[in-house]
Amino acid sequence: DSFKRICQALKLDWREIAGIADENRLEPLTINDSISLELVEGVEQGQAPRREVTVIDKQSKTIKAVIVLKGDIDSVQNFEFIQSILRAYSGDSINIIDIKLGSIRLIVEGSPEDIERLVSQITSGELEKLSGFPVQDLEILRETSEDDQNNKFDQKWRLVEEIASGGAVGRDLNGVDLSDADLSDANLISADLSEADLSSAYLIRANLKDAKLIFADLSEADLSEADLSEAYLSGAYLSSANLSHAYLRGAYLIYADLSDANLIYADLSDAKLSRAIVNKSRFGYNPGIDESMKRDLIQRGAMFEDVPGDSSESLTPSET
Repeated sequence: DSFKRICQALKLDWREIAGIADENRLEPLTINDSISLELVEGVEQGQAPRREVTVIDKQSKTIKAVIVLKGDIDSVQNFEFIQSILRAYSGDSINIIDIKLGSIRLIVEGSPEDIERLVSQITSGELEKLSGFPVQDLEILRETSEDDQNNKFDQKWRLVEEIASGGAVGRDLNGVDLSDADLSDANLISADLSEADLSSAYLIRANLKDAKLIFADLSEADLSEADLSEAYLSGAYLSSANLSHAYLRGAYLIYADLSDANLIYADLSDAKLSRAIVNKSRFGYNPGIDESMKRDLIQRGAMFEDVPGDSSESLTPSET
């Protein structure tokens, strides 16, 4: 009777399944009652919890995907809850099969139909957050495990783990993709990161002293309290980056794009800012910025928090 009720819930012909099971001696259906009321999103108090039924079919194909969430992996309390949300949006075949460092990277697998629904929900903006963590990226992996290990995406995150755990002092990382990576506190002294993609990366308190970041993409990166003293940032793209409390003593920022960047409390002693784009850049309480330099930066579109009144107004040449 239980077998019949399960088949009816799944809209399956129990007679057909029973016949196949007898003929081919397939493994029996497995029933997992582990999902509780608190884990299933949308279950109201008083309702019976939804029963999760897993039908084992060795001939069925699954597709793997990587979902990147913005946040700290240590702050995630319950991955089963996140899995239940994914299933509610896309289908019950979705399983989280691995979790890796570098932001929060969930390796999930599911039927082609459920993965397709998941992609649609994320790309359309219907599914923007998982348990409060913003969804940053989604990538479909190739089907076989051998291909998964060799694909470009997996190589990127292996490199991230390597740098996060052991640093990359003096290493040639020219042009690598480290976007969205969590490299907080990483030791990157004298590393060559020219033309690297570090957009939206976490580089909080990272040691980038004397590093080469020429033409690197650091847009929206968090470099708060990072040590960038004597770093080469010529032509670097730092739009909307957080450089608050960063150490930029003697840094080369010539032609760098600092538009909308936060440089409040950054140490800019002996920093080279000539021809840098500073439109709507936020400065304030910066060691190394004298009144003459401050006026020049304001003329070029910078804003200073330690200037009374509307600091965004450009001073006219007659006021300098």
